[in-house]
Parts: sequence; C-alpha cells; structure tokens
Amino acid sequence: MKNIYLLIVFIAVLAVNKAVGQSVPTGARISGKLVDANTGEVIDFATVALYKVGNDNMFKGTSSNDGGVFNLFSVPFGQYSLRISFVGYEKQSIDRIELDATHMVFNVGTVKLKPSGNALSEVVISDKKPQVEYGADQITYNVSESLQAEGAVATDILKNVPMVNVDINGNATIAGKRNTRIFIDGKPSDYMTANITDLLNVLPSDAIDKIEVMTNPPVKYSADGEGIINIVLKKGFKVGLNGTFAITGGSLGNYNINSYASYRTKTLSINSSYAFGESQNIGNSYSLRKNFFPDTLFYRNNYSGRDGNNFGHNFRTGANWDIDSTQNIRISTNLNFNRAGNLSYTDYHYLDNLAVESNLNKQNNSNHSNSFNYVMNADYTWKMSKSGEQLEASAMYSANSSGNNRFLARDYLDGNGLPISSKSPLEQTYDIDGANHGFEFKLDYDKPLKKPKNSISLGMDANLRTNDNDQEVNNYNFITKQYLTNTGLTNRFVFNSNIYSAYASLNLHTTNNWSFRIGGRGELTDMGFTLSSLAQKFNIKPYVNLFPNLSASRMFKEKYTVGLSYSERIARPREFALNPQIETQDSTNISFGNPNLHPSHTQQLDLSFGMFQKMWSIYPRLGYSSTSSIIERLTTVSPTGVSQSTYDNLASSQYYTVNVYGNYRPTKKITLNGGGTVGKVVYETTSVNAVSRNGYSINGRVGMTMDLPQRLAFEGNMSYYSNSSAQGRNAGSVSTSFGMRKVFMKNKLKLRMMAVNPFSNSNSITYTDGINFTRESFNSTRTRNFSMTISYNFTKVGRNTLEKNRKKDEPVPNIQP
Repeated sequence: MKNIYLLIVFIAVLAVNKAVGQSVPTGARISGKLVDANTGEVIDFATVALYKVGNDNMFKGTSSNDGGVFNLFSVPFGQYSLRISFVGYEKQSIDRIELDATHMVFNVGTVKLKPSGNALSEVVISDKKPQVEYGADQITYNVSESLQAEGAVATDILKNVPMVNVDINGNATIAGKRNTRIFIDGKPSDYMTANITDLLNVLPSDAIDKIEVMTNPPVKYSADGEGIINIVLKKGFKVGLNGTFAITGGSLGNYNINSYASYRTKTLSINSSYAFGESQNIGNSYSLRKNFFPDTLFYRNNYSGRDGNNFGHNFRTGANWDIDSTQNIRISTNLNFNRAGNLSYTDYHYLDNLAVESNLNKQNNSNHSNSFNYVMNADYTWKMSKSGEQLEASAMYSANSSGNNRFLARDYLDGNGLPISSKSPLEQTYDIDGANHGFEFKLDYDKPLKKPKNSISLGMDANLRTNDNDQEVNNYNFITKQYLTNTGLTNRFVFNSNIYSAYASLNLHTTNNWSFRIGGRGELTDMGFTLSSLAQKFNIKPYVNLFPNLSASRMFKEKYTVGLSYSERIARPREFALNPQIETQDSTNISFGNPNLHPSHTQQLDLSFGMFQKMWSIYPRLGYSSTSSIIERLTTVSPTGVSQSTYDNLASSQYYTVNVYGNYRPTKKITLNGGGTVGKVVYETTSVNAVSRNGYSINGRVGMTMDLPQRLAFEGNMSYYSNSSAQGRNAGSVSTSFGMRKVFMKNKLKLRMMAVNPFSNSNSITYTDGINFTRESFNSTRTRNFSMTISYNFTKVGRNTLEKNRKKDEPVPNIQP
C-alpha cells in the first residue's frame, strides 16, 4: 500500500509541474482546406484523423474550422495517412504523407469532397472500414460494418466475432482460453452485475462501436482472466444530431426495440440509448448416468422440458465535454432491468443393474427472477503537452439487486408409477436475494519519450466490491399445513474483495520497424467472506502477485509482420465457486462451492504472423500456455446415487493452440473472412476423484458479405465449436445465420431479413467421466428463428446546428482555394 501512495504522490507532483510550465510545441505540422467538389463551398466541422502507416489506431485528430481549414500540430516525424469524413460526403484518405527534419510542414492544399455516391479523382478514396481487423494480440470487430448487427443486441453480435464462442446460455468466451473477462469501455463489467448475460441480451447494437478480443491484454488491464472481450460503446463523435431507431420481430415470438441518439456541438456531445427486448427460452434435455461400484451397478436417467420468456430494458446516457483543447470530461450511466419466468418439469428414473425401473420422481418447477443493475462512470483526461503526454483519471460505481424465486412440487412413485405411501410429496420454496455493489478508481499516465514513437505508461487502480447473497428455503409440512424453514439449505453469504494494482509499461520503436513492449503489473488481493450458518469468518490471507508482459514485433516491407509475446495471468476463485451453500435443483443432483480454493496461474506465449496485400490478409498464430491449480467443476457420485458437484484446484495443464484467421476481397463488392482455432490440452492431476486426460478443442468460423444491385446487401456466417474439460468433452455444435438488407430514402431507411439456425435448433451433447460414473447430457434450445428489422437513421447537421462564432483555438494558415 505504501508504494501505491508513493505512486499517487509522484504522478500528482508531475502533473503540478506540467501545469506550471508547459513545454514549447515541437514537431511538424499538417494543414489543408476542405470544400464541396460541386459547389465550392467550404466544409466546416468535418472529421480529420491522422494514422501512422501500418497502425489502425487513430494517432491524432481534429476538425475543420470556419473556412474549412484544419491543422494538426506537433506531429512527430514519420509516415502517415489522413482520413477525412463528414456526413453526406464520401470518406476519403490521403496517403504517403512523410514528415522529417527537411519537411516540417505538409500542406495538402484544397481537398474537394464529393457528396455520397459520386466518385472522386482528386484524392485516394478509402474503402469502408473492414468488418474484422487483425493484430498481433487483438482482433477488432467493427459492428457498424455488419448488417446482421442492425437492430440486434450484444449477444447476437458476439456470435459472429472471430475466436469468440457463445454457449447455449449466452456466456461468451475466447477460443483457446479457459477464463474470459467481459469489459465495457475498458472497464470490468462481469464482476459488476448480477448476471452479465442479462446486460448483453438488451445492450443495443446501435450503441456499440466495436468489439475487441484481446488474447494478450496490455498491463493497464486487470491480470484476472486469460483474455478480455472489450465492448467499446459509441461516444457521439459525429457533429450535429444523429440517431437510429429500430424494431425487430421474429418467428420465435422474440422482439426488441432499439434506439440511439447523439448530439454534438464544438465542445459538448450527448448520447443516449434505450432498448427493450423479449425472448423465449423453450427446450428440452436429458441426462443418462451409469454408476458403478465394486459390488453394484445402477442407472439414473433424467428427462426435462422447459418453457420460459425473458424481458429486459436497458437505458444508457453519457456526456462528453471538451473543457478546452487540453481537458475533457466524460460521464455516463447505465440502467438495466430484467425479468424472467419459466415453467419446467423433470422426470427422474431410478434403474437397477438390469436397467429395470425401481422408482420414479416427477418434479414440476415454477421460476421467477428479476434483476436491476446500475453503473455510473466518470472520466477526466488532461493532455499535458502537444507531444502526446496525458493524464487520465476515472471512477466507476456499480450496484445491483436480484431476486430468484422458485417453487417445486415433487411426487415419489414406485416402479409401476404409483405413489409411495411411506414417502410424502415435497413442496418447497427457494428464494435467493442478492445485493451487490462495487467501486473502481483508475489513474493512467502516458508520456512520449524523446525519440518518436517511444513512450512510457504508468498507472494504478483500486477495485472494491461486496456481494451479498441471502438464500432461504422452506418446506411445506402436510401435517401442520404450514411452511417450515429448511435450516440445512438456508444461509446468507457475504463476500468482500479488494484488489489494488499498479503497472508500468515501456514502448520502444526502432528505425528498422521493430516494436517492443516491456511491462509489468503488480496486484494486491484482499478477500474474505462470512456465512450465517458458521460463527467464523473466512479471511483469505492477502497475497501479492507480479505479472510480466513482454512483446516484440516487426513489419517487413509494409506487407508482413511477425510478433512474439509473453505474459502471466491469474484466475481468482469467484464468489459462487467459494460459497459453500448447498444448492439443490432435484433429488439426485446437488452443488456447492469450495472455500479452500486458491488462485490459478497461467503463463502464455504466442507467436504471430501477418501477411497482407491489397485484396487479402492472413494471420496465423501459434500459442502455448501452462496453467497450475486449474479451477474446474468436479462431479462425484455417492453410493446412494446422488451427484455432488463442487469446484476444486484439480490439475495442471499444457495447452497448445494453432489459430489462422484472414480476409479476402475478390472484388470490391464481396468480402470473405474466417478462420479457426485448434487446441490440444494435456491435463495432469493427482486427485483421486478425477482422471488425467488429454483433449481437443476446435473453433471455426466462415463469413461472407456481398453488396448487390438495387442497394441490396447479403451477409452469411457459419461457426463450429467443441471443447474438452478435465472430466469430459463436448461433441460439438454448429450455428448459422444469414441476412439480407435493402436500403431506401438515401440510406435513411433500412429493411433487414434474418434467418438464424434455419436448418436446426441449437443442440449440445456433453460426455462426463468420473472414477465411478459416466454421463451423457443432451440439451436442445429452440433457436431456429426468422426475423425482420426496420431501422431509420436521422441526421441533422448544418451551420445552424453548431455555434459558428467562436474563438479559434489554433492559428489558421493562409491556404488558397
């Protein structure tokens, strides 16, 4: 803790020093003027973005002032390209901008922009942003470039992102990674909500800019998890009033309403989104378990069906204020409400060694749940010098409450289907109430070094959260005609977690196109929990971990890249894995947590390649990871046939992966993308309750987009996924989706038709092997859906929209038309 406080003092002193004496602007300058190609009128407030050659992240940005003039000051020497965009005009780029000591000023002259739909010969016209962009440690999925994203929600989009798997319950993971974190705008969201899938199921796609899949996250991010899926939301950068409204209806009875709007002046932007969705959850499942002991053999087979629906609302609003040319404040808040209802049944068949039924339990369940989530973010950015030095502080507060109420009625029957007179039926209420809250504070400092492109980054953060889980179970007494508390299942679990972190990273670039990143992160973990049924408090001894993060890459001839990265990660036990409360869904299966769990540690090494030409690109990658004390679910069976599932630090493993992803554009109107991941895992364990085994995981995806005549567009995707675990494997599943879109009214009105899994529903089969049992589990969910979306985009931009008479922040060069 003392070191963390010293870091705060150091950064504060540095900030004060910068405030007292700002450095003199250095570097080169790029300037120009924008006019309408048809009328010659100047174009104000157009976006001008500067990119380094070979890097898809914007390096600097500005907008044209009154008179259509733009300036970019203090640009380090190097090679760049400009990308110019404005509502109603073609996006354009100017390449081959080279700055050095002999070329300190680069004037692009007058750039003539033509309205959308017309060609332009004066400059190089940039193609639309690719749907998928690949990097050494990251894949970026640009949501706006996918027609299947229109009118959809985050869960739908994630299903089409390369290297991402979305299971039947809506949980998203990175292929080849055992533990995946979900971030929103660079901040953890999976720990700050009762159920992250509830949020993703109603987060509208129109509010999402892009999705980043980080296989080796930089040290500024938490070291928890082997990879991060970061959902980046729109910030409302377009000038004026812009928005989208969409409504979707499907054959499954699902529908959703999405809306997004943003308004921007010179210094202030406000954006807001609202979504409402309803979806159905209809399916069936079975579990066939064979139990074998030294002196006996018997079977336990379950067959289930369910029919439910889910409702959700999500409201998000944010403001972005440029105090001046060096300071910015961003504030956002998100409200999420979900409600679900479900009716289900399960038949439990007890079979002897000859597979003859001896008993039958019939159970009916009625489930109702609700949740409310609230998150507020505040960010402050100070550009301390024009060379790129900046300080950013951010704070996030989150709170959520949830309730899960279940009523079950169980009848005990003999092998002939008649009631067992010696055993009374069971009626039980199961109520779980959760109340969680968390707070996170971050401080990030970035400073360019003397040589161009070199920089150092420092930062720290504190993540504090509390999870309160109150479980009450009551059984109906048929004699007294009243409900009595089941003390064996009733408990209150309160979990506290405080994580303090600090990091440092050095980024170096050489003149022969080598890039190096040397970083390290330290984290102090302090957690504990209380259980109402036990007098003692479980205090987990605080521990400190250091996580190195190293990478090196080089570009050859601006066509080939090679990179090598190494990092260490941690997987801390989550509260549900630690909670020893017993949860029982039926008479033959119970589950509970393990308070004796300790963290799992992973070392991962990746070798990446990149080859790209004008019409195609391909990115192979080889990966190796070594994990100790893996936290996985372990199932054992007692001699009475009851299945007990808990968590344990089961084993160590070696994981080998091969990834190949790429794009191909045979024509300007057709784009093909896809690839796959094949991984082999080798488990090693000394546990007497698990078996050492090897297994394979396979993930593959292919997609195609096509622009057709008459303003039509087509997109299709197909994916395959299979996985293995310490006790079993998944047989694999295939999902498909196809979409067709037609645009009207100068791109304002769009009609989209979608088909999701038109050939079959989502089915999965899992095989589990224990020391005294084997089990085959099947789950089928009705996902075959045909839907239609109507969306309308509105834009209002003009001189009356913005404040025209304002003081210029930068000098305007004298540029002649």
